[in-house]
Amino acid sequence: MEFSLIKTEQKGLVLVLYDQGHPSVREIAGSKSKQGKITRYGRYAGIGHGQGSLKPVSRSSRRVARQSSKKNDGEMDIIEKLVGKIFGRQALETDESFGLKRMNAEDTPELFPATVDEFAEPLPEDTGDVRYYRKLLKNTQLEKIPLELVFDSDKDGFSMESFGQKVYTMGASLLVATIKDSNAIVGGYNPRGWIGLNEDRDSIAAFLFTWPDGNISSSMPIKLQKVGGYSMAVMDYPSEGIRFGPDGLKFLAPGRERIATSRLGSYYARMPDGSKSIFPNGEKSVEFERVQVYVSSQGPETYNLDGIIWKTGRNAE
Repeated sequence: MEFSLIKTEQKGLVLVLYDQGHPSVREIAGSKSKQGKITRYGRYAGIGHGQGSLKPVSRSSRRVARQSSKKNDGEMDIIEKLVGKIFGRQALETDESFGLKRMNAEDTPELFPATVDEFAEPLPEDTGDVRYYRKLLKNTQLEKIPLELVFDSDKDGFSMESFGQKVYTMGASLLVATIKDSNAIVGGYNPRGWIGLNEDRDSIAAFLFTWPDGNISSSMPIKLQKVGGYSMAVMDYPSEGIRFGPDGLKFLAPGRERIATSRLGSYYARMPDGSKSIFPNGEKSVEFERVQVYVSSQGPETYNLDGIIWKTGRNAE
């Protein structure tokens, strides 16, 4: 069992349990709100190794979690106090104890929402526009991996069939689109990639982005986090085109391949000015001129059946 302790604006302190990488929230202390925007992550999390299950949180632990505290040098914060209550003080003494391992956004970045105010540095291998698209990939699995352009609508055509032939099973993908009669650039990051098996691709680390002025070399992109939980980050249904969330960013629908629509707020954060569309001037729909998809240069993922669970990996070649 994998789990994390986090702090949210609305829920207070919560426990996130991960099943095959998909998190579900268990409230420990705070309001009874169903949703909560994550604002600070606890330092402590763990991976169980068959040494028992989590114990119910006691009332005293709940009181500790509700306390407001200002951390002084040498003092434990609320997260540390709660971990000590549940697992014992010895769990705080090392990075790894009792089969538990502390986790953080650097070691396991895609268990956390995308960072919106930090940007990656280009790699020596980066050339052309990739040098600037690299900014988007801070704290993602692609941050320090050379990228390969696998789909370009100018060369491969503007159809879902050609998209699937080039992109399916390639893993985490960065999609970049230009808009007809506009300088703006928009797109999205899909941490789990497309496979075309008519399923939702869930991830809290997915995000949308835009350069409203199209100036990728000297300006920073606007990144819009996944909101409303990890579910339906990307809806991988070939007959319906490309969809980031049910309505965050959609295009390549049959018969309307170049027409893109956007509605923000339910599954992806709104623009900084409150706009519900990622497109210039809040337009609800635009016509895409070109779409490109970048993936890891390490090649396609492999899928192996382990019992009843499909596990992914990459070819050693």
